[in-house]
Amino acid sequence: MSGDVRPGGRECELFNDHIFCELRALAQVPDDFVNSGWNLEELTHGGGKGGTLMARIGDSYIVKELSKSDHASLLQLTASYGQHVRSGDTLLCPMYLHFRDTPSGRSFFAMRNSSGSGPFSALYDLKGCADDKLLEEDGEPIRVVRKRIWNVGMWVSHRNWSKERVLYHEGKRKARTCEIVLPAEQRAWCLKSMARDTEWLAQQRIMDYSLLVAVTAGSSADVSSVCSSGSSASPAVQKPIVYKDEEGQDVAVYLSIIDILQRWTMGKCAARVLKCSEWDQPTIPPAMYARRFHQHFTDHLVELPWHIGGASAPAADAQGPGGAPTGDELVKVDLAPSEATTSAPAVAEQDFSKDLSHNDSAPWQVTSASVDVDQERDLVRDCEPRDQLELEEVVFDTLAATQAANGAPAKDISS
Repeated sequence: MSGDVRPGGRECELFNDHIFCELRALAQVPDDFVNSGWNLEELTHGGGKGGTLMARIGDSYIVKELSKSDHASLLQLTASYGQHVRSGDTLLCPMYLHFRDTPSGRSFFAMRNSSGSGPFSALYDLKGCADDKLLEEDGEPIRVVRKRIWNVGMWVSHRNWSKERVLYHEGKRKARTCEIVLPAEQRAWCLKSMARDTEWLAQQRIMDYSLLVAVTAGSSADVSSVCSSGSSASPAVQKPIVYKDEEGQDVAVYLSIIDILQRWTMGKCAARVLKCSEWDQPTIPPAMYARRFHQHFTDHLVELPWHIGGASAPAADAQGPGGAPTGDELVKVDLAPSEATTSAPAVAEQDFSKDLSHNDSAPWQVTSASVDVDQERDLVRDCEPRDQLELEEVVFDTLAATQAANGAPAKDISS
């Protein structure tokens, strides 16, 4: 019952708990799961750009503080989110509670820990753009060290970089090109779920979300300890995809879409115009973000190679996260890009480009083969608000095509 909810043993105000109560029941999560195991005075920084404060409740749950805009976004999203996660397969991170701490007036939400307990062979935060990051490698966390405009020495020469900065930069390069190896049926399930999720996120005007990828390889005991936080039998709880590699070691892969509260606003629109030269930036309209996100992982979720003599297709009733097969029958995987993985059958590329310049229903036309920054600002300023999102997509595609035609280099991901 909602009356049993006292986060950290404190009084609170609950939001939309008739929906979250159903989600907790479906996932077999007790109502008092946040009552103990954490303390409001012991929150730590989560490592994101905003420095969000958070607390872990054992290895199973995470409590994160919400900004005013994220709090408002979650209030608006909850009803649709509840319907979405109950009505089909999803990679969205499970959320179970939204509350305000009464004594302090601060807002929080509680969610499932989507990556297990670690340590990890690799832990990635991936967006399919220049903002991809490697967070942990071989059990060692990678400290985030960004180049900022006031860090003049970092821009002048790489020799001024600290060891932590070098590791962070190299991690970003690895994240940008990493390939996540999955058995064939799980890969197909993940891409189908991702397509459904990104379509919903675009409809809600959400962007800047990530795919959290956690990979652990080792003995059965090691992998089982990492997977313990996702071992519930409920289909509403995300569980890892587990299989054996060619050396007989167990491999566990967690996949979850996180950070789904960033709405596309006029502030985001202005930020995108200011960064118009950075065509690989994360700040793009929701529909474009969704298409790029899905296409990136269509290319970078790689099918597990098969042994010719022995492995057979996984049984239809073998279940992984949300209904995906576990793939225990599969016996070969390479966690790093190799000839075996890169030689997997190529996925037919989808053409997500839009040519709306000849759309009779559009109240504007784009006729120039190239659009400069001043033209973009004029177009955005002159169009009606309801047309700005579609117009920005056309301008973005036109700028990208012009840069490619002129041989402009891609944005350096070192920032």
